[in-house]
Amino acid sequence: MQFRTLIILLIALVIIVPVASYGAYHYYLQPKLTVIKQGDNVTLWYYGYIVVDGNPLIFDTNIANVANNNTTYIKAPDFSYHPPFKVLNDTVGSGSMIKGFDSGLVGMAKGESGIITIQPSQGYGLENTSLIHRHSINGSVPAYQLLNYSAFRAEFGVFPNAGETLTSPIYGWSVHVLSFNGWYAQIENEPVVGGQYYPYETTKGFSIVTQNITGSGNNTTIDYYTNVVNGTILNSGSYISAVTGSYYCINDNSYLVGKTLYFYVEIVTVKA
Repeated sequence: MQFRTLIILLIALVIIVPVASYGAYHYYLQPKLTVIKQGDNVTLWYYGYIVVDGNPLIFDTNIANVANNNTTYIKAPDFSYHPPFKVLNDTVGSGSMIKGFDSGLVGMAKGESGIITIQPSQGYGLENTSLIHRHSINGSVPAYQLLNYSAFRAEFGVFPNAGETLTSPIYGWSVHVLSFNGWYAQIENEPVVGGQYYPYETTKGFSIVTQNITGSGNNTTIDYYTNVVNGTILNSGSYISAVTGSYYCINDNSYLVGKTLYFYVEIVTVKA
């Protein structure tokens, strides 16, 4: 009986020990990743976007099919189309890219893709609130106005010549110069009820719509409302940053200032 038990134990050792040894000393080598660090030269594909009202809007990319596809990749108002489309070359930490972009690349690896989230302080900075101006959606203006020479030049940018017709840079409608005596110009605003006017010329996201013209003679008043689309960039470089039922805001900060940025990146090469 003891001899049989000994034989069984020896057979078990013959089987178990090699298996245990194989598990202890044999394993598959994982490929070594080339991880990005400060000072490395990196090439990559990317697109940058912001989120407005829950929708991602592309503001920049070096990927042709992203730039050319406006259905899947809806563009932000300030999107700039700039071929030829080729990989971005960046020396991490050199200052050629915004700080948050380089910080987000550190730790990524060759062949990896992902999204870098950049807060405003690490992107294009925080908004200067003094550059945001609130305006009423509804307003009124006298049909007839008397402007001194300085006020006329500031508004229209030209010398007041009696009899000429100008376009109001504020409202977009026609303005007739009735008279000028060397000091004061009398003007007549000439919109029509229901007329839609574009003070920023080809900018269709901002217009003035005439509602009513009431009174008579020098007591005539024009009532209007502003038809404005949030995010619209104006010819001046300012943009509409808020719209409610009663007011809108013209923002003189650059469009990406104060916004959280997102960059989808695909790392192509990494060189120390």
